[in-house]
Amino acid sequence: MLKHYLRIAWLTIRNHKLYTAINILGLSIGICACVVIYLIARYDLSFDRFHPDGDRIYRIVGDVQTNDDNTFFLNCPPEQAALEHAIPGFEAQAIFHTFGRAVTIPAGGGKPAQDFSASQDGQWATSIILAGPDFFTLFPHRWLVGSPAVLKAPNQVVLSERVARRYFGNGPLDKVIGRTVIYNDSLPVTVAGIVDDWDRLSDLNYTGFISISTASNSWVRQQFPTADWGSLHPHQSQAFVKLAKGMTPERVNAALADYVRKTKAHFFPGTKNMHLYLQPLSDMHYTPDFHPSDSGDDFPKVYRPVLYALMGVAGFILLLAVINFINLSTAQSLQRIKEVGIRKVMGSSRKGLIFQFLTETLLLTTVSVVLSALLVGPALRLFRDYIPQGVAFPLDGSNLLFLLGITVFATLMAGFYPARLLSSYLPVLSLKGALDRIGTGGGGLRKALIVFQFTVSLVFIIGCLVIGQQMRYMRSADKGFSSDAIVTINSWRAKPELMRLFVQNVQHLAGVRQAIVQGNAPMGFAHSGANFVYRGNELKDLPIMVQPANADFIPFYGMKLLAGRNIFPGDSVREGVINETYARTLGFDQPGDAVGRLLYRDSVAYTITGVVADFHQGSFHENIKPEVIMHEPRAMQSIAIKLATQGKQAGDGKAILAAMEGEWKKVFPKTPFNCSFLNESITWLYQEETNSAWLMQVAMAITILISCMGLFGLALFTAGRRAKEIGIRKVLGATVSNVTLLLSKDFLLLVLLALVIASPIAWYFANAWLADFAFRQPMNVWLLVEAGLAAIGIALLT
Repeated sequence: MLKHYLRIAWLTIRNHKLYTAINILGLSIGICACVVIYLIARYDLSFDRFHPDGDRIYRIVGDVQTNDDNTFFLNCPPEQAALEHAIPGFEAQAIFHTFGRAVTIPAGGGKPAQDFSASQDGQWATSIILAGPDFFTLFPHRWLVGSPAVLKAPNQVVLSERVARRYFGNGPLDKVIGRTVIYNDSLPVTVAGIVDDWDRLSDLNYTGFISISTASNSWVRQQFPTADWGSLHPHQSQAFVKLAKGMTPERVNAALADYVRKTKAHFFPGTKNMHLYLQPLSDMHYTPDFHPSDSGDDFPKVYRPVLYALMGVAGFILLLAVINFINLSTAQSLQRIKEVGIRKVMGSSRKGLIFQFLTETLLLTTVSVVLSALLVGPALRLFRDYIPQGVAFPLDGSNLLFLLGITVFATLMAGFYPARLLSSYLPVLSLKGALDRIGTGGGGLRKALIVFQFTVSLVFIIGCLVIGQQMRYMRSADKGFSSDAIVTINSWRAKPELMRLFVQNVQHLAGVRQAIVQGNAPMGFAHSGANFVYRGNELKDLPIMVQPANADFIPFYGMKLLAGRNIFPGDSVREGVINETYARTLGFDQPGDAVGRLLYRDSVAYTITGVVADFHQGSFHENIKPEVIMHEPRAMQSIAIKLATQGKQAGDGKAILAAMEGEWKKVFPKTPFNCSFLNESITWLYQEETNSAWLMQVAMAITILISCMGLFGLALFTAGRRAKEIGIRKVLGATVSNVTLLLSKDFLLLVLLALVIASPIAWYFANAWLADFAFRQPMNVWLLVEAGLAAIGIALLT
């Protein structure tokens, strides 16, 4: 019987090649999009899910509230040695500190030493930590040589197998024990153990473990003076605990709150409140904020709502493809009326007919799934810039099970209603052709489904227009400084005199207009802060952003002085230029009124010499914050170089960059030359928005394509069904335009109805998205008009 059903299904498919092609192509595109999004979601939802008792492992994190009511996330508690003993309910606990950016392996025998990067493969995050044996209690590794006890002694290091072979070759691993590794050119340690590399996704995928007691027995104690929790410092440390069985995170959170309250700990100058709490290990990979700026973690993070929105888009795309199938199948049912009548007269039951039509749908769906699987690889390569690097499509059990589930789901969703409709026709009416005159049913459903399809498409079209408008605004808006043709180089541990030497050398290169040493670029992720007090009519004690700079900074970036003068050169000068937001915060209506006033930091007075026009420090999500530009030589660990070329991309000045790298190697022979164009760095501030724009554009293209394919099939069917009517109208004098309008007006009315439904929905979500920006381009009703005209034009072309 099944063979008979498959044969009939094949004959039906062969006799309706165009409709079959539309159905298969629509389903293939929809399923391919679903598979790609499933792979992304599976990748991002798989981090740190494999640790034993992972549901009992938590990271201690916190939020700190400043005196001006801003809240910042801390990836670990600050320096508090008593905290590790004050909170009950921990079965195990471990802290570690990230460390190092350079690795040197002495070769011996007169051979030159080899230098390696300490970053994780393909990431900025370091792969080296200072840790103790308790780290491996919480996060077990398979030991190939040695045991966790080796980390009790100072100046010991444990390496992962992959890194050990990278450093020392492919010989026996036990021969690596006792070899020397030098970190940051000045910290020699001895290899004491080798562990196996994790083969699962983790944000804790470190490959070098220096004993934590090394810090207190070397120059590293300047950063981490103790081996207990007294050395914890956000951005450089993390603290993990494993709860005892029966202990709940709520009880621990209450104990942490009680600890903060009893110690009256604000922990940082300029803060008034601290909230410490447990973060589940499974939540560590995700940021709670759409624009996290600097969360204190080096590893990449994912914004969960965007991931869930991506999964929702996948569902909508698959639903549109299924709707296409239903529309075309119900429209085609007119051509199969007599077939159904004959089959019923010959004894076919309704269940048998339903099974036959579902078999046809299963065959089409199977072909679509196979085709979509072939398209996944090219799709991943095409969109590789927007897809996490580790996403792949192996035909493993999980992926095959997902494809099977998609096949079953699409078959039932797309095939059940058409099969039920076709099998419901009465044989007498079918054979007499009466159904041809009174209709086959489903017309209202077809119209409703078309409206739904174009409503979804219009929501995506309007979303694309809104995001595109905001992105153009952020790129073209005045940032308050010039960022064109500026290259930045960050060197966090370089000696100031060497940085100045490099700047002097690079100034003489052809194609370089100017070079300066600075704290950081005006706009970006890294900004330092300090607490300043103004003793005016009202005492104002606020945390203020600090821009370490010299007298070259303001003219280099083309900033506008509103009042006063620039800071003078000189390392001992105690003066600063503030931005106009800071001047208003201090209570001055006119910028000039702030000039000459004194600010105090740690009882040291600094004179305000000028007020500079506001400039953006972070993304357009954030308000401009009070800031002071002042000379702080110890904090100036970045270099900015302005090129004579007008190009803004790295490819426009390859020769200049090569010459700069040559000068860099002369001054810093062991430090890699890593530079970036400032405009490109600023673009990274909008990475989430860029990804959202890409998501909307791809979703819009796919939904429009699928909707138009369905509209094309229905229009083709309608035209064929009304062929005699069209012939009569043309004989009576109707023009091609008249006939086109006749056939199109019904569909255009449906598109207009979809626009009416989509507009308030899109307006609501677009305004909600824009509300997250402190600086934004407001919604414009003309966007809805553009979207409507685009949809009408697409429908007419179809």
